[in-house]
Amino acid sequence: MTAAGPGGAEHETSQPGEDPAEYVRRIRSLPVDRVMGDVLFSLLQAAQVKVGRRDARLLIDVAAVAHEHARGYLPGDLTKQIDQLLGQLRMAQVSAEGKAGQPGQPEENDLDRPPSPPPSTAQ
Repeated sequence: MTAAGPGGAEHETSQPGEDPAEYVRRIRSLPVDRVMGDVLFSLLQAAQVKVGRRDARLLIDVAAVAHEHARGYLPGDLTKQIDQLLGQLRMAQVSAEGKAGQPGQPEENDLDRPPSPPPSTAQ
């Protein structure tokens, strides 16, 4: 599974030595759906790399909550793509957690405990 940015677009991030005012101007001019798409895809890409770890579960949950909150402001094709990626990641995480089964040495920089699921209704 790969998670490219919305519409396969390049991420606009500040480069070393870039003028901070120019960076601010670029970010301010981006539509919110582009910013949210970039944030959500970044979370999903990090979760994909960390599948099977506790912190992957946290990244998946945070992406799901943020996506649900922003859903009404995002284009339908983007929400569909994010929903598909979330579904794939959830399945991969459950499968990886099932294979881990026995407690072993935790990986470096993983969470010290499993994250609690997000509340079923956002306020």
